[in-house]
Amino acid sequence: MNRNLLKTRMLITILGHNVYSLLSFKMSLDTFFYTIRKQFILSSLFKDAKYAKVGKKFFVNPFAPYFPGKYFRRMLENNSVRQYPLKPNYAQISITNVCPCECYHCHVKNTQDRNADLSKEKVLEAIEDIIDAEFLVLFFVGGEPMSRFDDLVEFVKSARCKLDTRIFTSGVGVTTGRLKILKEAGLEGICVSIDHYDEQIHNSQRKNNQAFKSACFTISEAAKMNFYVSAVCCTTGAMARSGEYKKVVDLAESLGAHSIQINEIRPVGRATENGKSNIFLSENDKQMLIDYYKEQNRSNRKIAIVMPWYNEEPEKFGCMATSGQNVYINSKGDVQPCVLLNASLGNIHTQGFKEIWDKFTPLCEHPVRECIVHTLSDRINRSKTHLLPPEETLELWPEFSKMEPIDLFKKIDVKKKGQ
Repeated sequence: MNRNLLKTRMLITILGHNVYSLLSFKMSLDTFFYTIRKQFILSSLFKDAKYAKVGKKFFVNPFAPYFPGKYFRRMLENNSVRQYPLKPNYAQISITNVCPCECYHCHVKNTQDRNADLSKEKVLEAIEDIIDAEFLVLFFVGGEPMSRFDDLVEFVKSARCKLDTRIFTSGVGVTTGRLKILKEAGLEGICVSIDHYDEQIHNSQRKNNQAFKSACFTISEAAKMNFYVSAVCCTTGAMARSGEYKKVVDLAESLGAHSIQINEIRPVGRATENGKSNIFLSENDKQMLIDYYKEQNRSNRKIAIVMPWYNEEPEKFGCMATSGQNVYINSKGDVQPCVLLNASLGNIHTQGFKEIWDKFTPLCEHPVRECIVHTLSDRINRSKTHLLPPEETLELWPEFSKMEPIDLFKKIDVKKKGQ
C-alpha cells in the first residue's frame, strides 16, 4: 500500500474511532475535540516513519500496537486521558538472565547466573498485574528468552488475549519448530539482534560463533511465518561515520525484515567497561543517522528504518521514563522505570507489580527533554547497591516534574489529578 495512503487510512481510523466514542456517549464533545487535536499532533511526529504491513496488520514501529486491532483502539482511548499520570504503553519482563552470548554493549552484566531467574509462577503473576495496569504491549526479554523456551510459550499464551506480545532474541536457540509453536501460542513480533553485516565481526562482538547464522535464520524464517520482524542493530559511532550500518540495513532487508532499529548504545552495563571510546554516537553521528532515516523511509524500499533514540529527542516524545509509560522487570524481580535506568521502584518478590506501579505513577508527569540515564548516572554510580534503592528513587522522582517538558507537552493541555 502507498505510504501516504496508509497514513491517510490510519488518520481515518483515528477519526472514526473517536466519532464512534462521541456518538455512543463514551466521551463528551469537549473531550472529543481535545482527543482529535492531541492524536493528530501525535501522528505528526511520525510523519517520517514508514509502516510495515504483515498480513492484514500494520505496524507503526516495534513498540506500538498494530492496527487495526483492539490494542490500537485501546491506545486511542488512552490518548483521551487529560490528567497525569498518563496511561502506560509497553512493558518488558526479563524471563532469564541466561544467554549464550556475551555482547560487549549488553546492559545486563551477568548473563550466566541461572539462579537469578524469576519463577514461572512469579512471571505469570506479573503478567496479570501488567494487564491490570493497562499496558498495551509486552516484550519477553533476557538474557536470551529462548534459553527458557517451554516457559516462554506458556507466558505468551497467558498474555496473548490482553496484550500485544513480542520478544527480543539473538536468534541462538531458534528453530523452525520453535517458531511455529510461538506462532500458535499467539506471539506477534520478534526483534532480532544483528549488529554487523560481517559474520566474523558480529560473532566476535557477541562471543558466539553461531550468532550471525542464527540471527539471519531467525529473521528469514520468522518473516516467512508472518511474524512482524524487526532487526536490531546497536550502531557504534565508528559504524555511523564509516557508513557500515547501511550494509546491515541492506542485509536485514534481503532477509525479509519488516523494519530495522538503528539503536544507540547507552553508557550502562558492559558498554561502560569495555574501554572502547568510539562506540557512542556523537551529535554529528546522530544528525547523519536522522537524515538517513528520513531519506530511506521516503524511498520505495520495503524495509522501515526505526530509531528509538530519535523518538526520545526533545522535538519528539522525550524521555518517557519520567511519565511512567514504560517499565522493565529484571530477572531478579526489580521493577525499573526504563530498561537502561538502574533505579528500582520495588521488587515483585516482596510486593505485587500492580502495588509497586500504583505507588510510582502518581509521582509521574510529563516526559522531559533529556535521557535521565545521563541525568542520574553519577548518583547511580555512587550507590552502594547495583540499583538505586526504591526509597531513593521514589524520593527523587518529583524533581523531574520541575524539569522542562518536551515540545509536545507544551502543545497539549494535561493537568495533575485534582486540577
